[in-house]
Amino acid sequence: MSVCEQARPAPLQCRSPNEVLQAVVQMLPRGRAWQSNEGGPLMGLVRAFDAGVFDDPPFQTRSRTPSVMLGFWRAFSTSLAFMLSRWCDLRLEFWCKTHKETDDLWMAEYGLPDACDPFPDLCAKVAAQGGSTCEYYAEIAPRAGWTITCENIVNDCGGEAGTFQAGCSWPGGQIGGARLLIIVNLDESPSYTAPIEVLPFAGHLQAGATLACLPDITPLKCILDRIVHAEIEITYQTIGG
Repeated sequence: MSVCEQARPAPLQCRSPNEVLQAVVQMLPRGRAWQSNEGGPLMGLVRAFDAGVFDDPPFQTRSRTPSVMLGFWRAFSTSLAFMLSRWCDLRLEFWCKTHKETDDLWMAEYGLPDACDPFPDLCAKVAAQGGSTCEYYAEIAPRAGWTITCENIVNDCGGEAGTFQAGCSWPGGQIGGARLLIIVNLDESPSYTAPIEVLPFAGHLQAGATLACLPDITPLKCILDRIVHAEIEITYQTIGG
């Protein structure tokens, strides 16, 4: 549906103090008391040329002190222009990409900084659309330096058309909840720090030797716990490393 151009509000314009002064003077009442018979409060004139060398009026050889009324409204317009400029600055604070003075309020509103947040950048978090698919999770993880793939684990007793098995269910039983397998490629994950010791192999373990821990992917779990739905059970599997 088309929109009438005349019905749209005028764009916001930030006026200079002189522009505000001209607008204020135009709104003064009519009459001699307001000097409107002389075109408004008298403006000051600054002599630009020496009267002994140049002729007036082609050259500005006179000077004139501005009227007291003009001085009053100029002071008023300066304060009004400052207030309007602050309104113009406030308009920019409503968008992440243009805000400057309210960064602390933006950060508090979106819970940043947070080491576990999948969107450590403020504007990226503001623009995030969210999702609940494997593709979405695999897109978020690389931002924190992790390379993952994921698979939906289907319940053995069915849950999808063509996967039901005879004799698998029993009275009072229930189908398990949603499950997700996250496969972490340690070799392609810059954020992964390999342990100093290697995992023990059969025939290589010596008496008194310490056992190395499994790969630590706690930072990745911390991030995914923020975006994966709470009802989904996650199983992690690592490859490489």
